[in-house]
Amino acid sequence: MRAWFERFFSREWQRRSGWQILLQPLSWFFAAVTAIRRAIYQNRLLTKTNVGVPVIIVGNISVGGTGKTPLTVALANALLARGFRAGIVTRGYVADGGRNYKRRREQSDEATLMAARCAAPVVANRQRVLAAQMLLAEKPAINAIISDDGLQHYALERDLEIAVIDGARGLGNGYLLPAGPLRESTARLSTVDCIVVNNTNLRTVSAVNVMSAMSAMSATNTSNGAAFEAKNAGELLPATSLANLLSETGKPIFDMRYGYERFSTLSGNENLSAEQFLAIVQDKGADGSKRVAAVAGIGNPDRFFAHLTGLGISLASRHAFPDHHPFVAADLANIDAEIILMTEKDAVKCAVFVDNNINSISHSKQRLWQMQIDAVLPEAFYDFIVHQLNRRKKN
Repeated sequence: MRAWFERFFSREWQRRSGWQILLQPLSWFFAAVTAIRRAIYQNRLLTKTNVGVPVIIVGNISVGGTGKTPLTVALANALLARGFRAGIVTRGYVADGGRNYKRRREQSDEATLMAARCAAPVVANRQRVLAAQMLLAEKPAINAIISDDGLQHYALERDLEIAVIDGARGLGNGYLLPAGPLRESTARLSTVDCIVVNNTNLRTVSAVNVMSAMSAMSATNTSNGAAFEAKNAGELLPATSLANLLSETGKPIFDMRYGYERFSTLSGNENLSAEQFLAIVQDKGADGSKRVAAVAGIGNPDRFFAHLTGLGISLASRHAFPDHHPFVAADLANIDAEIILMTEKDAVKCAVFVDNNINSISHSKQRLWQMQIDAVLPEAFYDFIVHQLNRRKKN
């Protein structure tokens, strides 16, 4: 039921409908609360904690998956390659429960994924300040912290803010919760340092001239507008024009896409390219080609499904679960397919089915597969981040 509601609102928030008028008073109240809360921190009525090293926030102003975690991993790896000693903090639960928080799981799925995908240390805690302090206590040599999400977690002092936007869904109808998908008003984008648009399903977008952005941060860029339109007129377009809105922020805009797909069984005994995986699926052997069922418990499952079909994988069925769904064997046991393909984040939770040899999923080692992907960004993006870090360090 929760998955149905998530998909319903995700779809309805892309348009302006009459029933949303009934929710407008709640949206106004939500807008007032968020604005007052931010103003309180800006005016130091509530304390912001400076942890002593530069902090980079990777966040968004809308609900749902935009690609923050893959971007965080890519940025951490890029900083490590450039000589920084980077660490990551994220929302979640750590083994000791932090400040007496009840531990729902030893580590959040994002934290487990990021720890496996990059050499940067990862600490998960609901309070970003506490997570950052714990990270520095464990690894005092850290000289840059990346926060996965946390754009609205103002208690943590930050040096750089990166807003990530889903290029396909944009900012929806432009309304704040609950009438729309926004956590903060669109004016918030004018206060971040740069914007990354996840354009997996859209035409390629060129980055803003990064040298101009470095020397004149207030200069307005108007050359990217048309590039953010949907690839054909039949697609549902957000009520709020993403192109016009971004051109008015005057902020550097960078394109992000997903690539370097790898497919592997959850047992780890296979690691294939997209072409090799397709060959297995399409093998016409004695039993014919294999049926593939896609499973996703993420913020935007449709993006995952679309990515698979874009690779040429024919899906026999699609199974969307709520974001952060705590998978159990019964969720997958009755899926009628030879291959069950899931995201890397979901595989973190489903790997126990293989480890424990749960019999209700017959031949689980052969059936359960995951797709790993990387966030691909232009070098100009990393150059911009490094330039900003070095400038703040100098100051």
